[in-house]
Amino acid sequence: MLQNDDLRLEEKNLKLEEIQYQIEDWQLRLNKLTSQLSMAATEKEQLAFESQIATVKKDIENNEALYFEKLEKSEEIQNQIKENEEFIKGSLTTLESIKKEVQENVTKEQTIIDNRNKRIESLIDLCHPSLKSLYLELEKKFSPKSRPVGYLIDKKCNACHMLTDSMLKNSLDEGRSIETCPNCGRLLIPETARVY
Repeated sequence: MLQNDDLRLEEKNLKLEEIQYQIEDWQLRLNKLTSQLSMAATEKEQLAFESQIATVKKDIENNEALYFEKLEKSEEIQNQIKENEEFIKGSLTTLESIKKEVQENVTKEQTIIDNRNKRIESLIDLCHPSLKSLYLELEKKFSPKSRPVGYLIDKKCNACHMLTDSMLKNSLDEGRSIETCPNCGRLLIPETARVY
């Protein structure tokens, strides 16, 4: 919008109306001189009027040329202002469209997050009370930076990369016990559970 304000100021500075009034004044002066020419009594007066008429005609021509030059510039400025306004209107429409699309995506993603959180809460509720309390304690310890659960991948905790012994891996894979990482303390889940 600032550019349009600058263009309007530039157009105002062309002073088209002022030039038009000057042309009208020169035209009135020419008409008056032309009527006085016929009343000239001497040849000297006639030559003086003719000289003044030629000068006024030249001034009118110059002012008309200047007027049309500035009129053309004014039309260019008006076209630029119109293009700018159409661009701004189009940009605002595009912006609104993008905002709407982003809001729809945010709403959709938030729904997915909410559904997953509800699923997690329902799974936690299904857990044995001692496992549930352990999970909630670990969740407080590791939130919000990371999760309280780590996967055991090739005998390593994927969170802290600590290598564990084969007995812990076998016990976890067979589902005989609930294990925590000896280093970071996260609940360990076998790698096979990642697909679920």
